[in-house]
Amino acid sequence: MAEGVAFKFDLPALRILENEHKYLLHLMEQWHLIVLGFERDIYTLEEGREALQTLRKMIVDFIEPLKNHTDKEETFLFPLLTKYVGNEQGPVLAVEEEHEEIDAYIGHFLHHTLGDINHLSLQDLKDVAHDAGEAFEVLTVHFIKEESIIFPMVNNMLRIDEQDQLGEQLYTSIL
Repeated sequence: MAEGVAFKFDLPALRILENEHKYLLHLMEQWHLIVLGFERDIYTLEEGREALQTLRKMIVDFIEPLKNHTDKEETFLFPLLTKYVGNEQGPVLAVEEEHEEIDAYIGHFLHHTLGDINHLSLQDLKDVAHDAGEAFEVLTVHFIKEESIIFPMVNNMLRIDEQDQLGEQLYTSIL
């Protein structure tokens, strides 16, 4: 095993999701550096425009693996858990709502970076990059919630045959 790549869970279904989280976090950290550059005012106007275009490309490339990951959770994991804990309130509903919040931040960012950004001021660029920063923060906390609340529920509540079935359903690439 590569150094620094330790898994918290032994269950194959959870290892799949945990590994996807690690990959998505790796991608996020790359584009978050650009967001931090805007927050720290390191860009000139021209550099900011170039940085925002790079950020947009990185986020567009990020969307597919993120969407594939969240689709797997929403199609297989969450419905299985709601059989036991319901979905009117509680942790499953909370993480589903976070998926929507993440989509909204990314969608807002993409909307405001569509087309020619040469008319945007440096402050406008910072404001638009802020949405990507918010998406990063929500995603980071979201993954922690899933790994500390949702994943242990899978370990503790699901029957062995359900855990095995979930592993088979989740065993697909997000790329």
